[in-house]
Amino acid sequence: MLGVRREGNALVAFYFVYFCAMGAFLPYWGPWLQSQDQSAFAIGLLTAAVQFSKVIAPNVWGWLLHWQPARRLIPWGNYLAALSFGLLFFAQQDFWKLLLVTLGFSFFWAATLPLVDAVSLAWAQQQGKQYGRIRLWGSLGFIALAMGMGVLLGGFGDQVFLPLLLFFFFGTAWLSHYLPLTASPSPPQAVPRPSFLPYLRQPELLLFLLAGVLEQGSHGVYYAFYSIYVEAHGFGSGMVGILWALAVLAEVIFFWFGDQWVQRWGTMRLFVISFFLTSVRWAVIAWWPSFFWIIVVQVLHAASYAAFHLAAVHWVFARFPEALRSRGMALYASLVYGLGGGLGALGAGYAWSHWGGQGAFGAASAMAMVALVLLLGMKHYSRPLEKTA
Repeated sequence: MLGVRREGNALVAFYFVYFCAMGAFLPYWGPWLQSQDQSAFAIGLLTAAVQFSKVIAPNVWGWLLHWQPARRLIPWGNYLAALSFGLLFFAQQDFWKLLLVTLGFSFFWAATLPLVDAVSLAWAQQQGKQYGRIRLWGSLGFIALAMGMGVLLGGFGDQVFLPLLLFFFFGTAWLSHYLPLTASPSPPQAVPRPSFLPYLRQPELLLFLLAGVLEQGSHGVYYAFYSIYVEAHGFGSGMVGILWALAVLAEVIFFWFGDQWVQRWGTMRLFVISFFLTSVRWAVIAWWPSFFWIIVVQVLHAASYAAFHLAAVHWVFARFPEALRSRGMALYASLVYGLGGGLGALGAGYAWSHWGGQGAFGAASAMAMVALVLLLGMKHYSRPLEKTA
């Protein structure tokens, strides 16, 4: 029992510190790049570079599981992410150096989380735990640093951005040694693996991935420019941090109850609700009727991210055999968050440059609505969700 508790605590600590780094990075990456004299298009491109790395990295790491166990790959990936992130100290204000370093550190940073998600789901299933209640600690870490970084930037300026992030990168690498990586779904070398290709031909999987690419792509303007958009309306970095934290607090609450909702409502219903409310969220931000409504729609992050992600990992986990679940998770992460996030960030940079903030968020709302139409087409092929937790 003590060993199980220790394994659970290791997963909780990993998610917390990993998303502390995410909370310090995502809301303030755009403003930090702006402080480095980068244009709106360059900010969009550099944000897209972080997302596009997710297209390749998780699949490469999933493929490497054929030859190396997760207990080696996950720590390696985290240490390499920390070391390559440190190169940003030597790349400031030079776009091409920033781009190369960003591609490097984000390649390793993106590689490990899908593998840890697969480990967490497998461990939760073995121990009778709930994945959502483990993953919510990542959201709490995000809140802590989304707010804390805003306070630190307001008090000490941009020079704290890189050192603090580097601290969390190395913290994540250290904690990865304590994860219950024997729960990884990678089989021994002697056990033949089933073919991955037949699963890629499932129409429901293809429609899900396409809809997910568009839904996550609609977040591109949010991740790249939301902080800048809020500041343009007269609010400081402290309020920016509070708004990001409010969104993730709603995410935490959803993750606490989410596993029961997945089992009770089913993934398809959660997908439909999530995509519709995502479109509403971006439309209200584009309109900016009053700051009160901006606060209200931040709570919809529970739908646009948490509900979609939790339903998606259950959906993907249930549709691959045990030996292929890490690759299934990697495929989901790479296409939905990598390709979708990258295209969304590129489109956001273009839209922001040509149409301004209102036009960019309006386009994001339309994108989420198109994703909903594709999702409804997927219902024709969907099979019942298997119990995964």
